[in-house]
Amino acid sequence: MISNWKQRVNVKVTARDLEGNILDVQYFKNLIPTVGFNMTRDGLYGSVTDFEIKYLAVGSDNTAPALADATLGTETFRKVTTSHDNATDAQHIHIVYIAPAEAVGAIEELGWFAGAAAGAGADSGIMISRVLYSRNKTNLESIQVERTDTFAEG
Repeated sequence: MISNWKQRVNVKVTARDLEGNILDVQYFKNLIPTVGFNMTRDGLYGSVTDFEIKYLAVGSDNTAPALADATLGTETFRKVTTSHDNATDAQHIHIVYIAPAEAVGAIEELGWFAGAAAGAGADSGIMISRVLYSRNKTNLESIQVERTDTFAEG
């Protein structure tokens, strides 16, 4: 029997004004770089025991994501996970809320960082995915980034 296991990742980014009104909602599929797949491989082997997605990073580089990426092009802000959930079979939802006073300025890229080495410092941890998202964020808006990983056969 041959398995055709796949991981699909969808990203939803919602911008809201200070009263909570939705300003914009965008949906993306993102790239899982080789280092992200290697982390999964190493976890199955047993050489990595911490797979947890711990941080979302924001950057200012709009270079297209590539399989060889291990960091964002230019990381400018990093935020610890706000919440995550495994309530649905074969699915994981990861949410980060970026408050009005945070990450103000040009946003061009988003990246998720996992593992024991993931910390508050730029480029720490293993980048498990990256997506381009362009917004000039002000201090009059918040952003919620929701990443949904779905694992399926076929």
